[in-house]
Amino acid sequence: MAEIVTLPIWKKDATAYERLSELAMLAREHPEYFETFVIVYRGTLPCGNWRVRTMEHGSDLAGWIGLMELGKNKIIDSSEG
Repeated sequence: MAEIVTLPIWKKDATAYERLSELAMLAREHPEYFETFVIVYRGTLPCGNWRVRTMEHGSDLAGWIGLMELGKNKIIDSSEG
């Protein structure tokens, strides 16, 4: 019997909720993709100041910082496409 796999839609111009929901579906189907992760997000407070928050999973401080550096490099490389 074939295994049914749900693929994320990666909808263009998705809201933050939609994008995180797509990511959650991918994590459910492929937990091995998410051995460790860091999410960095920014919101604006009522006073207009920014607040940066993070969510980390599956590593330690050195691992998370290293992962962020790898992610930064990937974003830079992708932008040069």
